[in-house]
Amino acid sequence: MSARRQIIAETEPGWIVTYADLMTLLLVFFVLLFSISTVKKEQFASTIRSFQLAIGDTGGSLIPLPEELRAPATEVPDTLEQNNADQLVPPDLVVQEQEEVKLPEMPEVDKDEELVYLSNSLKDVFSSMGVTEAVDIGEPRDGKIRIRVKGSVLFESGDAAFKRQMMPILDALLDKLEQNPEYKMGIQGHTDNIPIETTRFPSNWELSAIRATTVLRYLVRGGIDPERVTATGYGDALPIVSNDSAQQRAENRRIEFVLEKVSKP
Repeated sequence: MSARRQIIAETEPGWIVTYADLMTLLLVFFVLLFSISTVKKEQFASTIRSFQLAIGDTGGSLIPLPEELRAPATEVPDTLEQNNADQLVPPDLVVQEQEEVKLPEMPEVDKDEELVYLSNSLKDVFSSMGVTEAVDIGEPRDGKIRIRVKGSVLFESGDAAFKRQMMPILDALLDKLEQNPEYKMGIQGHTDNIPIETTRFPSNWELSAIRATTVLRYLVRGGIDPERVTATGYGDALPIVSNDSAQQRAENRRIEFVLEKVSKP
């Protein structure tokens, strides 16, 4: 060792070298640590946004970002949200009832034409029997056909038992009722104004009622439903002409058959 080095070694303390080495090592350590911990702000912000989208975070953040790195908030218009909601939510299922299929209705035959046809048919029947003078068929009126049969043709004077030879008239009416089940018949008994007073018939009321009932029983026995026929006695209350002469009184003594179509319920 030279004399100069020996002088320096003797004049400088030895711990300085060790301290300098330690400081140098610490400096290198902190520089290395800083270089390792330094990250790029752009890459860090991109990583955080990806993480937020993955967990569905739209507001708060588990890892706060600096203001300059935060992504600007995007406002969704209310109309757009409503439209999206309408598209996502399925509309209520509306089940429409199937409308009842109605078959085309058949055109109904005019009621008056039907009555006229039935009236003409009865006229033909009685004409073929040769009893047109004893039977009068009125024109259809108010939905009814009125058939008048002279009382002298069906009954003896003051009696309620009809004559056997006139049964074909009742049979013809019976056939028409069977052929037209939609019709009902009202049987009306009428007398003149000459009073009657017997044990069986105290007045014309009883006489007209029993005559009408006798005809009704004949039709029912022939097969007509009792609900389709009625019998009423009017006595001399409803004359068609005055009772001033024997001929007029004969016209008032009669049995009337009123045909009427049963209305559908």
